[in-house]
Amino acid sequence: MYFERLKTAEEEWNQRHEEEIATAQAAPQACEDGIPLKLLYTPADVQTDFYEDIGFPGEFPFTRGIDAAGYRKKLWTISHYAGFGSPRETNVLFRRMIEHGGVPPYMALDLPTQLGLDPDHPMARGEVGMTGTSIASLRDWEIIFDGIDLEDTFVGTVINAPAAVILAMHVVLAEKQGANLARIRGNLQNDILKEFTARGNFIFPVGPSLRLVTDTLEYCARHLPSYWPLNVCGGHYPEAGANRIHEVAFAFADAFTYIEDALKRGVDIDGFGKGIFFLMKTNHTDLLEEAAKFRAMRKIWATRLRDRYGAKDPETMKCKVLAHSGGSLLTRERPELNIARTTLACMAGGLGGIQLIGLRTMDEVFGIPTEKSELIAIGTQHVVAHETGLPDVVDPLGGSYYVEALTAKFETAVMEEIGRVERMGGMVRAIESGYVRKAIAQDSYRTHMAWETGTKVKVGVNKYRIDENEPPRRPYQYKPEEERRQVEAVQQLRRERDNAAVEKALQRIKSTAAQPASSEANLVPPIIEAVRVYATIGEICGALRDVFGEYAEPTTF
Repeated sequence: MYFERLKTAEEEWNQRHEEEIATAQAAPQACEDGIPLKLLYTPADVQTDFYEDIGFPGEFPFTRGIDAAGYRKKLWTISHYAGFGSPRETNVLFRRMIEHGGVPPYMALDLPTQLGLDPDHPMARGEVGMTGTSIASLRDWEIIFDGIDLEDTFVGTVINAPAAVILAMHVVLAEKQGANLARIRGNLQNDILKEFTARGNFIFPVGPSLRLVTDTLEYCARHLPSYWPLNVCGGHYPEAGANRIHEVAFAFADAFTYIEDALKRGVDIDGFGKGIFFLMKTNHTDLLEEAAKFRAMRKIWATRLRDRYGAKDPETMKCKVLAHSGGSLLTRERPELNIARTTLACMAGGLGGIQLIGLRTMDEVFGIPTEKSELIAIGTQHVVAHETGLPDVVDPLGGSYYVEALTAKFETAVMEEIGRVERMGGMVRAIESGYVRKAIAQDSYRTHMAWETGTKVKVGVNKYRIDENEPPRRPYQYKPEEERRQVEAVQQLRRERDNAAVEKALQRIKSTAAQPASSEANLVPPIIEAVRVYATIGEICGALRDVFGEYAEPTTF
């Protein structure tokens, strides 16, 4: 009865102010995701069960946050993403970041490394160190972390197809440092499914690629309990053009695929589920809608993990999120305004209650960021954390008529999209059918049309543009001689190591890969042994290529 009276009162309010509302600057009729937006929200828009749908922070369904005390317990981790071309330069960067109150950035790797190619491979020519650090072998990993204690340092690596090789390098170096493997922390991106639709850095066919992910999940569940072996990357979908609903729905569909494959292997969901977290974006320019996205994610994840996959440990049900402000948020025009954009992105993550926040730098659109811009990005997070009061209250937007209504509508829309994917036969089938790419392309088209027509403003690009006559920016410039050094280093490594031991280790990888996927044929242990004798990433991936073959993109769908 109360809500009926309230709805009637709202209609009467609309009538009393009809002329003012009609002549006011038109508000968007729908948010970017197609969810209708009202001009005004009231309690009538939030007819939910507080206990079932919202609840208290730190308790199921975790809508209001995964920790009861929120950021008073622990501030979000200040993360960032960077890597210079050579291991030596990367070591200098990482140590300076630690000295300035940060942690080593999520490590960007160059394209040859991401594609399992050594620096002296013909296809690597001109690409070594161009988009991040070049890593060929354990020797490079040793250089990067010289003087850095792996037991005390969280190490995030943006690697997918050869993720098991990078994990092996981390394990072997940690052992050499005398670290307790149960305590080493870090993560792999290791989300190969999104590579087939949103990014493109794949090596092996879908089936063997999925097997490698499951192998790392199982290995970490049994040997590295503090390590996060899977960073599901919903954030790459908006970078490719997807809206929020597809960003979250496709990320969850990927995650559910990995979980179900591991469960078939007999791995307990509470044994590996805590090591899954999400890399999302705070790219979308609507601050409150981004916060609502993160709130809805926690409820969807907790409910699915408990009700479908049988999770019993509340820690497994907690949706942990790292959000980066992605490259598509930034502009080359008036690049200093990118600092304002990343500040808002940081606030969106904080208001959404996420665990790690990483900000892009204002000059990343021009190339590998400078050290100065990295420090500005870290300092921006310090300002938001200590000069806004945002961390003082758990879920400060909780109870907002608008945010609660949007959270509920967003949850419904995401679940409908997940249901659509599952009716197709799951995410692998949705990828193979071309559905995922088509959905992203349609989202991207709508967004760019909104920019073209001016219905969506991009400051400095389609409105408030200022033509500035300033010299072109030159952030970090990779030096060609660094590529030569990397080529010479890997060739010298092959001359110095025990090549008979390397060949034996590679043969073991091939024989294991030729067996059906199972716990007994887990590929991580033989890869660790190959890394230990200084087999290169190109040699290890080459051995797997010999058995698995390579993925060829379909020309038609």
